Amino acid sequence: MDASQVATSTPSGVFQDITLAQAILLLSLDDVTGQTEAGYYQPAFAGAALAELFLHGTIELQDDLIVPLRHRQSLGAFLDLCDRAIGRAPQNLSLSHWVARLSDQKDFVSTLADELCHLGALSKEKTRIFGLFSRTIWPEASPVLENRLKQDLRTFIADPAVAMDERLSLTLALADAVDLLKYNFSADELGVGAARIDAIAAGEGLHHPGLKAVLGAVKSALADANSSPDSVTATILQ
Repeated sequence: MDASQVATSTPSGVFQDITLAQAILLLSLDDVTGQTEAGYYQPAFAGAALAELFLHGTIELQDDLIVPLRHRQSLGAFLDLCDRAIGRAPQNLSLSHWVARLSDQKDFVSTLADELCHLGALSKEKTRIFGLFSRTIWPEASPVLENRLKQDLRTFIADPAVAMDERLSLTLALADAVDLLKYNFSADELGVGAARIDAIAAGEGLHHPGLKAVLGAVKSALADANSSPDSVTATILQ
């Protein structure tokens, strides 16, 4: 998560190689420790998963209810896990329900991290806490994918004239919602791009109605968690 990399002027098209949820995980992990930075990121992962399913046309939104659509395509282990959960529900449920439910799935992050291991971005290691408890961590194996992602985001932040696809817009909006940008970009970069970030975080650049709804549902979930007396804002990889 080195914030000192030099910006580039040409988008790399990184979303041809990774998904929205993979992007959020790359931004949230500390490259050395293989753990997330301090924060509550579960709703952003869930929102990214739902957004990807919308973009692939495997679900649709009807009156704030998510409706699974019949299809035979596989989107990879992580998205298939989410798609199956929605498809097996006995009735159509709300977007906010699925943000909350997917956030609580035990295999959610490990499945996603394993995908990034197969892409060569992460490695998988076992550590012990106090010599008693085993814990899985995912330190960086190669910076290539994360560097390309952050270069694209830098270009987007720095130049309002640059046209980006909805995946990049939503990644920036979700990263801002869960306060990940400060771990990935310098204070100067964020200061210069503040107006651009605010506009994207408010939903500019999102034209698909499902993606706009996802962003709103994630923000609502975060607000509910922060206002709850029982809320625990903890790291995701435990």
